Amino acid sequence: MIALIGISIVERLRDRGFDCCICFDDLSKHSKCYRQISLILAKIPSRDAFPADIFNIHSSLLERCGKLMYSYFGGSITAFPVIETINSDITEYIATNVISITDGQFYTNKRLFLDSCRPAIDSGLSVSRIGSSAQSKLMKVLSVGIKNLLTNYRIMELSSNKLLSLNISFYQDHLLISPIETSLILLLFFRNGFLFNSLIQIHRLLFLLSFEYLYLYYILFLLKTSYDLYLYSFFIVYIKVISFLVPIQLRSFFIL
Repeated sequence: MIALIGISIVERLRDRGFDCCICFDDLSKHSKCYRQISLILAKIPSRDAFPADIFNIHSSLLERCGKLMYSYFGGSITAFPVIETINSDITEYIATNVISITDGQFYTNKRLFLDSCRPAIDSGLSVSRIGSSAQSKLMKVLSVGIKNLLTNYRIMELSSNKLLSLNISFYQDHLLISPIETSLILLLFFRNGFLFNSLIQIHRLLFLLSFEYLYLYYILFLLKTSYDLYLYSFFIVYIKVISFLVPIQLRSFFIL
């Protein structure tokens, strides 16, 4: 019932032209509650005592998401169904049903999370049916074979330096999401044989490549030594305005 109420509210926002995202956390508990209600109503149980129409329930819920045409204000709904696996069994009934409906899945691993791999996505069990069609051209070129390489490193656990460097390249802080430009730079360095042993090295590298280094050590120094207060104040206001006009993904390269 809560899932139906949530999708109805999001549809109302979509019809007004908003781009919405809804997370169903989680559909495994929803299916268990629906199973209990169906057993009380004396419905014929199917596999794992679930009713036969559980697949239709989930598919009709997720198929209400999508993007409208511009003649209908161009709103969109993106759904993230969450499934809790028991004993890491991805082949259970509800998990296979939802996976067959969606365009792929991210499978998170608890062991990777405890090893400080953020996000803790298992590259061996995660699948994208869209693939490189949704990637930028430069990312498509740099990420060829990266998934298989990362999976092999995690299975063999032999090349510890390369595995650590590749894990750090995809690291995301819980308070700051790395922009795609940062991932492109790190993948480019990894492709050319530059390995990182800690996050401090990456932070130093990104700081040297960012606008903050140029601003703090060159532009700001020249402005202060020029004794032109009008030019200095104008440049500060210009940086503030630019930092709010650029997309959110690029704001980390500016002084806020």
